[in-house]
Amino acid sequence: MRRALNSRQYRVPVAGFSQVVAGPGGYLFVSGITARDAGGEVLHKGDLAGQCRQVMENLKVILEEAGSSLDEVVQVRTFVRDLSQGAALERIWQEYWGETWPASTLVEVRRLVDEAQLIEIEAVAVSRSGEGG
Repeated sequence: MRRALNSRQYRVPVAGFSQVVAGPGGYLFVSGITARDAGGEVLHKGDLAGQCRQVMENLKVILEEAGSSLDEVVQVRTFVRDLSQGAALERIWQEYWGETWPASTLVEVRRLVDEAQLIEIEAVAVSRSGEGG
């Protein structure tokens, strides 16, 4: 049985979009998060580092509302439109995750759903309560 959890601080203008689905064993499966705000607008257009920071802030808020945190993220998959800027992403991840990052995959893609999006990150985390939100 899955249960969707959605923050009012982040909005994707797609009907039925679930930001987080709580699964068995307290696992939280986070959909691809982008640099959108509460109104659904993509922020930091043209700035991959700015978008990466916004994604991390969105992920942080979404996870906290679901009963978890960035410290409980065990895996991330990151999709970027320009892999040549990977060093900037690594610096930002180090700010948020320190020296021990979640298991991760970084993939370059031709485009994302919205042309203004330069990065999208999906994650798997564990709920602090072990109940999934």
